[in-house]
Amino acid sequence: MSENPQLDSWLSLGLAFIGGYCDAAGYVLAKTFTGHITGTLVLAAISLASHDWPTLLRHLLAIVVFLTGVASILISERLISRSPSRSLLPVVMTIEIVLISTAYLALTSHLKARFGLFVGGVSLALGLQNGAFSQAGGISVHTTYLTGMITSLLKTEAQRHSSETTVHDKLASTQKVRLLGGVWLVFVVGAAVGAAMVFWLGAPGVFGAALLLLAMVIGLCVSRWRPEKRNEDRLRGDDYETRTQQSDPQERVRRPSVGLRVQAGWHSSTRFCGFGRRARFLFLLLCGFYVFPFPVHSQILQEETLSGPDSHETGQGPHGHLFGTWGGERTRLLERGVRFDFQYVSDSLWDIKSEQKERFASWNRFRGTVDIDFGTLTGLHGLFFHATALWQGGGNLGAYLGLLTSPSGMSSANTCRLDSWWIEKRWLDERITARVGQFAGQDFYGTQHYGASFIFEPIGYALGNLFTTLESFDPPSTPAMEIRVLPLHNFYVKSMVLAAVRSPFSQNPTGLVPQFNGTPMSVSEIGFTPGKKASSVRAFDNVESRRGYSGLYQFGTSYNPGKFTSPTSATPRSGNYLLYWMASQALWRVDPKGAKGLDATFAYDWSPPSVNRNNRELTAGLRFNEPLPLNFHHTMSLGYVRNMLSPQFFPPGRPAKAEQAVEFNTLLDVLPMLLLQPVIQYYANVGGGTNRAVVFGFRTKVEF
Repeated sequence: MSENPQLDSWLSLGLAFIGGYCDAAGYVLAKTFTGHITGTLVLAAISLASHDWPTLLRHLLAIVVFLTGVASILISERLISRSPSRSLLPVVMTIEIVLISTAYLALTSHLKARFGLFVGGVSLALGLQNGAFSQAGGISVHTTYLTGMITSLLKTEAQRHSSETTVHDKLASTQKVRLLGGVWLVFVVGAAVGAAMVFWLGAPGVFGAALLLLAMVIGLCVSRWRPEKRNEDRLRGDDYETRTQQSDPQERVRRPSVGLRVQAGWHSSTRFCGFGRRARFLFLLLCGFYVFPFPVHSQILQEETLSGPDSHETGQGPHGHLFGTWGGERTRLLERGVRFDFQYVSDSLWDIKSEQKERFASWNRFRGTVDIDFGTLTGLHGLFFHATALWQGGGNLGAYLGLLTSPSGMSSANTCRLDSWWIEKRWLDERITARVGQFAGQDFYGTQHYGASFIFEPIGYALGNLFTTLESFDPPSTPAMEIRVLPLHNFYVKSMVLAAVRSPFSQNPTGLVPQFNGTPMSVSEIGFTPGKKASSVRAFDNVESRRGYSGLYQFGTSYNPGKFTSPTSATPRSGNYLLYWMASQALWRVDPKGAKGLDATFAYDWSPPSVNRNNRELTAGLRFNEPLPLNFHHTMSLGYVRNMLSPQFFPPGRPAKAEQAVEFNTLLDVLPMLLLQPVIQYYANVGGGTNRAVVFGFRTKVEF
């Protein structure tokens, strides 16, 4: 809860609207109350009497999951009792967004337990909400059900008119009646709106609750950031005044006019901030997605924008270039906020043992990138521009061998194009970021955190079966827009809407036959970086960021509403989706503040087996930073990939074998502009069959 009673009042109203919305939507879609225990118990008793066992289990699931959510919040508050509870609420609201979105995906799937999964997801979201927000200004409130609220409201109203009640008690009772009455009314309105949205839009109507929650998270972050910023400015002003008094008399003569203007501005701002707090919070709540001007201090340069094999893996010290500083011009541009980057990357690989004839394949990529920070260049703080163009081509060894796990994380299609560009705006010290332009979904969603340390695709770039939803990759990028929010300094949530692409490969390993091209789809991700500050763009992996026990934990979804067919059915079905979980963590450090040591990474994804041939993928890896006594940066990495196939895509009696792959490589940053990475890979059950393959080669990277 917040330390501001007025803010708590508005939060209680907003969350009550969410509670009524989800409860009504859940009943319309699944005939179960997802946040009302009493009503669900009555429905469970009716199902028991009528011997409707599936419905009974659904009602009991809603009760158990709701209570589990409440209990988990109580346990969490005890475990983190040293931290203020108000820091937990934005996280819980963000988790609610993910749970509601996941519940919708489950409901629109073809799983037999889709109604149970939907009820469980929404009930857990409301249980977490009920446990995380239970008081507003010292008054006990419930935002997910009204069973005790009406009784408390009537008792308070009766006490307010009692002759024995003091003036102070009457005032407190009046405030309580107003709050409880408002919560009751807003809950009913939310239920009406939720039912109407579902009747009008069907299952997508539940997303209205997720959008309102996201707006509330943004508004809550803004309302908390402003007092912190004012206190910081006040401390700076006090420090400035102290330094002014300690300066020489001539300096004191020249500075008072400026100090008076600052002081006058501060007082006028204080009067404004003290007036209309409810209206100001409501405005932020409703306008969380809109652009509004606010002065912030941007970073000197935009952060790393390339992923996988194209990201920079250079050691500590100056970042070198083959052509130097262009006579000092590169340095001058960098000081103005303009960064140019030109690089060449190639994977040279041989299949030294396989069913196919021995073959050498080299995949080559030239890339040029420009990043502009308009805050440094023109004073437009928080505004950035990025563009990258490339030429690539060569032999695709994975397609030649028939592998599900591509030996190269770069190989795709021969092309020369403007790969990506975007305009980016950041607000509130980069707590909120919006981006629009042309970019690839797999560059930022499902991409592996330690990608630069591996060669083969599922760990070296992004999860290989994200093609099940036809998520765009590098290249080709597609038109897209994205918004990212940091409710806490080490917790982020982001979502992107983009155009789906048709796979350029002649053979699609997922077994999907897309009947559309350019269909709008969505991807979302939440991430947690324990002990580190999450970037407004994404968490980065380089030698500097590896210092200490850094880590990144992610959960994401990818959903395409288009039409899909599979060999198991000639009737197209609407929608396809994928869920993924990823974790990267430093396990051991020689020096707790250094980068030398052992890191581990793990990822797993799942998509419906009735539509996707390669419906599950698991990756795991270990990386040793600086294991040898060398005077330049180097790593040794061991990776494992397992592609699991759906038996529904195979003839009866033929087992669906999982393809497995193991890789060991050594990354050598031999010069500030040159990187070498020899690798050996072993593949079992190639393409789901019985064959094996061994691949040997190396990666070369040159920075111009």
